[in-house]
Amino acid sequence: MSISDEIKQSLTEQFDKTQVPEDVDRRVRQSFVQFHEKKENKKMKKTIIAFSIAAAVLIPTGAYSLSSSYFAQDQADISGLVGSGVKRAVSEGLSVPIDHKITDQGITIHFKEMYVEDTKVLVHYRIEKQDGTLVPWEFDTTGLQIISDGKKDGKQVDNPTYQEPGVEGFNRLNFIGRELKDKDYLTFRLTDAAGKEIETGVADKDKPEGTIGFVMKGGASLPQTIKLSVDIDRIGKTKGSWKGDIAIDQSKAKQATEAAKDKEATEAAR
Repeated sequence: MSISDEIKQSLTEQFDKTQVPEDVDRRVRQSFVQFHEKKENKKMKKTIIAFSIAAAVLIPTGAYSLSSSYFAQDQADISGLVGSGVKRAVSEGLSVPIDHKITDQGITIHFKEMYVEDTKVLVHYRIEKQDGTLVPWEFDTTGLQIISDGKKDGKQVDNPTYQEPGVEGFNRLNFIGRELKDKDYLTFRLTDAAGKEIETGVADKDKPEGTIGFVMKGGASLPQTIKLSVDIDRIGKTKGSWKGDIAIDQSKAKQATEAAKDKEATEAAR
């Protein structure tokens, strides 16, 4: 028998002969059980906490996911047309992504998304350079009797205003527009299937990126077939021709209207 085997045998015999008092044995066994109960409880608590955290993350992102829609952003609002109702609707996927471009003079008007209700149309646009970045918000005021250049500390913060000879008051120089002789002509209009202009209220951001909004007068519903008509010959300092028609997709208009109204009704009831 090897020395290690002899040691093992001797120790075994000693343990076998050792008598543990009954009270000590009971307390040892009780402590052992309590230890494992605490261990299991900690595991359960960790599992429950982990599950709760996962639920807290998964439920909001699944049911109330933040939309990638431009109209979900605060900067998209114009004249109060992009309110909580619209944000609720676009969070449910009720806007329509588009990719329509009109290009001239190296400048592209990129129409990217539209949102339609029964009485309202919103269109998101970007005015881009050839590399896809926004054109600068700059104005050509040559030959104008400027009242204010719209700048603060050298930075453009508002549209320039100017005085026309022999005319009272002042005019605002648009960033997106037409030559002065046509200054009252709308650059963005809604037209019906026959190409006739639809009477709406119109609001636009007049910046390199923004929202164009149309609202039917008197709460009337939009015609079944409508188009956005674009007719521009000046963007900032650049003259050119940006013309075209974009079909307005009304396939989600009913759902969007209901979602927006539900949200607004909920807020009004609070």
